[in-house]
Formats: sequence, structure tokens, C-alpha cells
Amino acid sequence: MKYPVFKIPYQEAYTTSIEFKTQINEKMKGLEQRYPVWTYPKRTFHLRFDKNFKGRKRLENFFVSVMGKSGKFEFVWEKEKGGNGKTYLCSFNSDSFQQTIKELGFSETELELECIDDSPVEQVNELDFYHNAECDFSLNFSTIIDKILTAQNNRKAYWDKPQKSWTLKFEKSAKVRKKLEDFFIAKRGMFRSFEWTWKEELGGDGNTYTVRFDSDILDVNIDAYGFGSFEIKLREVFPNSNPMSEVEKDEIIPRKLLKIEIEGGSIFILDNETLSSLVYNGENYIGAPLTIDEIKKDDNSSVSKLNIKLSNVALAISGIIGNRGDVITNAPAVLTLVFLDINTNSILSNYTQILYAGRCNNLKLDYEEAEMDIETSLGGYEIQAPVMKYRTTCQVRRFKDCRCGYTGTETSCDRTLTRCKELGNEQNFRGFPQMYNELVIRV
Repeated sequence: MKYPVFKIPYQEAYTTSIEFKTQINEKMKGLEQRYPVWTYPKRTFHLRFDKNFKGRKRLENFFVSVMGKSGKFEFVWEKEKGGNGKTYLCSFNSDSFQQTIKELGFSETELELECIDDSPVEQVNELDFYHNAECDFSLNFSTIIDKILTAQNNRKAYWDKPQKSWTLKFEKSAKVRKKLEDFFIAKRGMFRSFEWTWKEELGGDGNTYTVRFDSDILDVNIDAYGFGSFEIKLREVFPNSNPMSEVEKDEIIPRKLLKIEIEGGSIFILDNETLSSLVYNGENYIGAPLTIDEIKKDDNSSVSKLNIKLSNVALAISGIIGNRGDVITNAPAVLTLVFLDINTNSILSNYTQILYAGRCNNLKLDYEEAEMDIETSLGGYEIQAPVMKYRTTCQVRRFKDCRCGYTGTETSCDRTLTRCKELGNEQNFRGFPQMYNELVIRV
């Protein structure tokens, strides 16, 4: 599809931001588990315009033509204004275009353009860029306190030691600013931790800390010649007792896939992803909004159901119903968990799990969402039984996970009892070594 191109000049002073989405689960003693909800970041360009009557009408006409069609257009981030020369597929983030009209028809206005930045990640080794000596520094504890103040006033320290945080200020050229942006993207916002030295010549103590970004958003103010001023917030991370588990967490992330199997073309959804698509079992799953509720049972406990909501903004579900009738009700549906290598965006084999399976029911449609239940009869043993196989090798799906329990320095396991004994972890072996490798029954 060919999109219109936004070629209207904007002022040299504007702002841009990079945004990730990370879920952080706090654990005891300041440890944390981080989960990247988005693979690619969202970029936002906040552009400013000062136009005469002719230029103002050009802006208005472009806004009307785009919003009246697909709502998408191409925008080239000009190198002359601090950009990288790349072309982004953008949308306006508001349905409203407001202007301040002055004498002789001159106008001042601002527009926000947003897009998914799926550009290849450029690696930057470390955060060693010069920053202003003036910075904000804090020591933080986490204390549990009685909700109501009484004479007892019970308190309990949740952390054994303080956690440090810094707010650093930068004023950089376009070239150096881009490297800092690349570093932020490579760390996926708050997701990945890294080593950073607080230099003595910049008011620090000379020590090296394990830190992460304390925000998923990097806002940059850009001025003449692409010079940018911005702040970054760093938070100390208490290192995991097993460094390898921290590395594995940074490389492998879970993703949910929903398949609704209907005649004439099934529905394949990749759960809430900025990744455009993901191929699994030869089927192309599309990154789209998907809301998954908790599994519930009806009053007589004969049926369990999982409520889901899909986007219907593009009228994809309505189109299926309009062309083929209600082929969704009673259609088989499967929710699968896969593990994605974020360096290659490829799925790891032998680690997939079926989270839920059943048939669609109670379909509800409006212009924004399609809501339905996936129902399973509780008599179906093939659904309610554990997803495992009885065989001689260990059934733990991932080496060093909570079921495996191994915390040593080894990085591989072939899932045999012999290997488990070598690692001193045989008490956690979850296979059936006494079983036959092969059994032939003659009839």
C-alpha cells in the first residue's frame, strides 16, 4: 500500500521521545523480575509549526486527507534537523488539529507523530558519555510500616541495604545524542541492566554499579543543528545470586499466541506486540491488541471458560461475520505460550506450552472490540491433565528454572539422570529412568 508523505517544513526546535513498555515484579530484598511487553519501541515526534496563510492551509489539507483515509503516512526524519534520515510509518496521535491564529492569517500549531521504530538495533558498548557534573543523587530504602500510626508503630526493612539512583543531565551534538539513543534502545528501556562507573571527576565515588534505566521513556529536546538536551534516570540493581539467570532473562522472553481455527482462513494473534508478525508452525501470527482474562468455572463446575477480547477497529472480525456468517462460535481456539530469542526474533523449539484450549462461545461485537469466551468441558482429560510426557528424560522444560532448581555455573543439560548426577541435582530430576525406551506389543 502506498502512503502519503509528510513533507511540510517544521521548526528547528522540537522534541522527540523513545518509549518501551516493561513490567517489573518486585521480589524480596530489592531483587526484581523484569518482563518486556514490547519488542520494538514507540517513537514520538512533537513538531512545531509557524505558518503563513498558505502554509497553514497546506497543513490543514494534509491532516484532512490523512485522517479521512487510512490515518497513516510516511515521515522522513531529516538529518539537517538532528534526525537519522530514516523513513517512519507514522500516525497523528490526536483526532484534533488545533491552531492559534494571529494577525494576517499567520498561525502557530503543534502536531504529534507516533510510530513503531523497528529499525535494526545498533550496539553501543557502554554508558561512558560525559554528563553535567550537576546531577540528582539519592539513597533509597524500602520499609513496611503499619498503615495506621499507633504507639506500637511497627516497621520492617524490606531491603538489607540502600539502593542508589541518579538523574544525569546531557547536552549533546546530534552524533553523540544518537549513540545515547541507540544505547537506550539496545537496553530496551528498563529491561536490561548494565555496568556504569560514577566517575570521581564528575562528583562521583569512582565505583562501578550494576544499574538499569529507571524509566521506559527517553525525552529529548532538540534545537538548532540537532543539538539535544535531556535527562536519564539510573537505578541501582541488586545483582542476582546466579549471574547466568540474569543473562538468560535478558535473552529469552515469553509470548502468547492465539489461534482461532475457522474455515476459509483462521485468525492468528500475537499478544500485544510491537513486532509486526511472528511465524510459528508455518503460520503467521500478527501483533495486535489482545486482552486475556482469568480462567473461570460456571456454577455447576461442568465448564471452564477464558474470556478474551480482540481488536475490531479494522473490522476484521466483523468482516468475517459479514462474509461468512458466525463461523467463530464453536470454532476451536488454542492459546499457546512460546519463548522468543529477542536477538533473532525466533522461537525456541521444544519449549512451547499450551496454556488453554477450547471452543469459542458468547461472541459480542462492537466497532472497537470483539469479545468471546473460550470454553472447555471439564470432562476432557486431554485438556485437564498436565502437559507432560512419561519418558526416561527429565520433564523440566527449561534448565535452571524454578522446577529444575540448579544454581551452579554450568550452562547446559541433556536432561538425562546421568547429567543430573554430575551436577549434583538428582533430587530434582523429573523423569522416569526405570521406563522402557521402547516397548513392542504383539497382538
